[in-house]
Amino acid sequence: MLLASSALANTSCQTIYGGGETCITTGNLILNKTVQNPQNGLYVENLNINDPRYSPNQTVSFQITIRNTENAVLSKVEVKDILPQYVTFVSGPGSYDANTNTVTFEIKDFPKNEAKTYTIQGKIADTSKFPFTEGVTCVVNQSIMNVSNGQSAQDNAQFCIQTKVSVTPTPVITTKGGLPVYPAPKIASTPSTGPEMLPLLALVPSAITGFILRKKSK
Repeated sequence: MLLASSALANTSCQTIYGGGETCITTGNLILNKTVQNPQNGLYVENLNINDPRYSPNQTVSFQITIRNTENAVLSKVEVKDILPQYVTFVSGPGSYDANTNTVTFEIKDFPKNEAKTYTIQGKIADTSKFPFTEGVTCVVNQSIMNVSNGQSAQDNAQFCIQTKVSVTPTPVITTKGGLPVYPAPKIASTPSTGPEMLPLLALVPSAITGFILRKKSK
């Protein structure tokens, strides 16, 4: 859930499928990043390859929750949210830099013992932007927080995208009664036996007669 550079913080991290880490830290500053499950709409830590998947052209939503557990007001908190490959910014707080695909916003005078949640939405690219036409790819969205007192934190949320080939079915031709019409079978060609063969057939009896006469003369 959190990676913090606090001397009081204890951090344990676990590598997630697709890259990056999910970290849980006990300290004075909490940053939690979640992604919306496309099937039930709930926000979860990560969506693995066996979980519900997003599709090209869908909108994916993330939530960033920041909690100030210090006993003092934080004068300034800067948050950077780095959208993953194949996702472009749709809506959210602060400003968006298309060159780095990053959303940046600030929280000023963040009260102690208070939590704030922000939602960022991105749109997944069209199928033509992927290097494959059918398959699954998992990407990671990362949030980084820097605080005026020198602390910093980061958290990731993974989700997977399913791309599929769209196949246009071949139209079926039917009769007026609705029966399917199939193409005629191909038949191998045979030697011609038309009228042009009749003169050759007429010569056959003469050839047989000549053969018999030759045998009698012998």
